[in-house]
Amino acid sequence: MKGRPGSELQSVERAIEILRSFSYERPERGVSELSRELGLHKSTVSRLMRTLEQGGLLSRDPESERYRLGIDLIGLAAQVVDYIDVRQVARPFLRALSDLCQETVNLSVVDAGRVINLEQFVPQTRRIRNVGQVGRRMCMHCTAAGKMFLAYLPPEARGAQLHFPLERFTARTLTEPGELDADLDRVCARGYAVAQEELEDGLNVIAAPVRDHTGHVVAAVSVAGPAYRITPGMFPELGHQLVDVAAKISEQLGYRV
Repeated sequence: MKGRPGSELQSVERAIEILRSFSYERPERGVSELSRELGLHKSTVSRLMRTLEQGGLLSRDPESERYRLGIDLIGLAAQVVDYIDVRQVARPFLRALSDLCQETVNLSVVDAGRVINLEQFVPQTRRIRNVGQVGRRMCMHCTAAGKMFLAYLPPEARGAQLHFPLERFTARTLTEPGELDADLDRVCARGYAVAQEELEDGLNVIAAPVRDHTGHVVAAVSVAGPAYRITPGMFPELGHQLVDVAAKISEQLGYRV
């Protein structure tokens, strides 16, 4: 029988406390000391630590019976490290592009099915209102970066993403799967994505893919600005600039054509 939702949530919170108790100064922890430190019964701490061990997040020394962080955490951490590396490599290119085009430039990734901006450069002369600030999670189908990620998914994965109901944000938001799928094909053909007032009225955005050493698309570089300034006639020029910048970042990450 499953536990009550409240008790399950409490167990998760306690497991997080246990994981966060490990540090460089204290790489090994015992059940008794954590019980005292966290104010929890030894049986509770023991049960949680065994569960974390079974999940690969902790490992136990059979002689001392003390625990260390598990090897599976390396794989999880590596995903975050990849994002951090992309961000560090991309910064000078993003700054230079923002200075050149005098518009907002973003670096974005996908997390849990949403686009999230990791970095943003906004020229002092171009302070605009937009919803793409760092940390904001946005839908994929109505953002240039999101459409770019969708475009380069394998056909089966793309189809699965388009299967869900697509929320409408403006009159220009593409909500019909067939229409969006055709737009994604155009993204692949020209190498960059465009969101023309699809997330917010009056906001146009263009994005290009950043690839890692394996060729996998790991991030997107985009330029965002008001529709009266970034007009459809400017899309090809800005798109080619973005493709060039994204290629330089990708090269720094080890990607070779």
